[in-house]
Amino acid sequence: MSPDQILPILIALLTAATEPAFDKLKEGGHDDRYPVTVEACPRPLGPLEVEGKTVICGRVEVPEDHDAAGGPTIPLAFAVLKSHSTAPAPDPVIYLHGGPGGFTVQTIPMNATLFEFLRDRRDVVLFDQRGAGISDRTIACYNEVAADFPQFAEADEEKLFGPDDPLAKCLTETVASGIDLSLYNTTQSARDVRAIMDALGYPDYNAFGISYGTKLGQELLRTAPEGLRSLVIDSISRVDSPAYDANGVSPDQALGWVVDYCMADKACAAAYPDLEETVHAAGRRLAEEPKLTLAGEAIDQEMLMQILDASNGRAMPFTAYLPQVFTEMAAGETATLEKLMAGGFNFIPTTGAVLARYGAGLGALDRTIAEIALMEIDQMRSAEAAVAKLLSTLSDDLASSGALNTEALLDDALSGVARTMDANTLLALLRDYAMFIGQTPDRAAIKTLIETHVPDIEKPRLLGLVAAMSDEDVEAFYQRARTDAANLTARSRMMFTLGIIACQEDFPFNTREGYAAMAAKYRFPAIDAGVSKSTLPLYGFCELFDKHPRAGFHDPVVSDIPVLAMSGTKDTQTDPDAAEKVVRTLSNGQAVLFPEAGHAVIQFSQCAKDVAEGFIEDPSAPVNAACTAGLKPAFHIPPKAQ
Repeated sequence: MSPDQILPILIALLTAATEPAFDKLKEGGHDDRYPVTVEACPRPLGPLEVEGKTVICGRVEVPEDHDAAGGPTIPLAFAVLKSHSTAPAPDPVIYLHGGPGGFTVQTIPMNATLFEFLRDRRDVVLFDQRGAGISDRTIACYNEVAADFPQFAEADEEKLFGPDDPLAKCLTETVASGIDLSLYNTTQSARDVRAIMDALGYPDYNAFGISYGTKLGQELLRTAPEGLRSLVIDSISRVDSPAYDANGVSPDQALGWVVDYCMADKACAAAYPDLEETVHAAGRRLAEEPKLTLAGEAIDQEMLMQILDASNGRAMPFTAYLPQVFTEMAAGETATLEKLMAGGFNFIPTTGAVLARYGAGLGALDRTIAEIALMEIDQMRSAEAAVAKLLSTLSDDLASSGALNTEALLDDALSGVARTMDANTLLALLRDYAMFIGQTPDRAAIKTLIETHVPDIEKPRLLGLVAAMSDEDVEAFYQRARTDAANLTARSRMMFTLGIIACQEDFPFNTREGYAAMAAKYRFPAIDAGVSKSTLPLYGFCELFDKHPRAGFHDPVVSDIPVLAMSGTKDTQTDPDAAEKVVRTLSNGQAVLFPEAGHAVIQFSQCAKDVAEGFIEDPSAPVNAACTAGLKPAFHIPPKAQ
């Protein structure tokens, strides 16, 4: 954060300034068909966000069935992050999140950071898709979540999918509520996007999808293309590919890229002349006795997927060391693997580390100047953290809604008491607290919660706060309970929503037989041990659902709307070659493969952000992807091999 960024935010807080563009949303939105209700944003907001000035949150009422005029509606949560520009482009970017079943609104700081590179010119719109995040009111199984709160919070996937496990009970509760689950699908969600943009006052817009959001983006091209100026699809799930049958194709390709990059590198090829066979040998050794160990624990072939998944999710130097890791594993050793998985090769830019790596050629004076400059940077980071904390606190204190003073005091006090509780007492409190997410705000219920679970010595203080709460405070308490429960159970609820959408529209397009046929073609068969363990339980879970396949949904999408397709060579969740394949039927589509990028390519390099931003600025122009050449991995060559 720079002073030029901080000062306007501070002035906005002190003057209670608001954003005029938000006034229409506070009055109900821009389209009577899709009413807007403004709500408090989930906290935290982030240090440079001011509710009502840089960000506004709420819900848009959309038809549950877009083909049924006058039918039931569902409230979808949204957040608008205003552009930093005083003269922004009129067409914003809406984020199509992954999953299915992911979320965005309850994690505003993370998503504001992810799309900060676009806010210089454009507003960014976040929303939770139907049934997902805090847009899950119609399908949230409140009773089951409260009854099995520990299992939902721990999200052990081996104990979630069975016919007697929590998600099956969730399904029973949801179906019994009378909800038509067949309406929770990608096609209805695509029409939700157009409705949201109408409600928020954006006739023309751009969309940015990641993971499952790319499938939603493809359906947007086909079903609701009106006003869509451009589409970026990052880490692509193709509508014409059986994604779950092909769950092992992505890591198989990612591992193939490691081998191929090494073979194309003269030094790496010389040090590891038959790396592909070495990988096979490592896989065989992991299946043998005695088991190899890592940090004292036995490992097996599932470790291959664990390594690749760790590489997929982190911008860390995994690829550089993998040839050495596989060579050692084939020989029954795990020293390099242990250091790699523990982060031992990560470069931490401390003053000493930077000087050690880059300062060898400096003279005494220049080295001293560099050292002082690095020390100043450390002090600036410390000051920035302090300012960020102060701004966040001031923002919450002055908020006109949401984190109101008395409710915030009660939350702090209750949180402090909870930290002193033993595990069983805390669990009982959390179960009852979770029940607030499905109820109408009621002061008496908050009082009962405190009287039931809080120690006698603390009750008078907390009950006094309850008595002092305004009606808005009571509503804020319920909203916070909902957000807290959503955060604690996010993974398991995401799996439930994934089941609702995937099981209904992607089966029987995916089958166990299809999975086996795909697995038989893996270049590196040993990865199947890890892939099958995480994938096959979904097939059993999907047997619990009625199927609602839609004609043509799995056909390749044909469109002339400009599309940028981005894939990464380290991606183990969506195929690295998907970008090149998906644009074959998109007449204005452009594909870019990013070396050393895992899932969600834009997280891994400034190059990816620059390519995406350049495309959105001028979707009709050829993208300049020259920067990808500088992303190719450099390999660690041990001294004995040099």
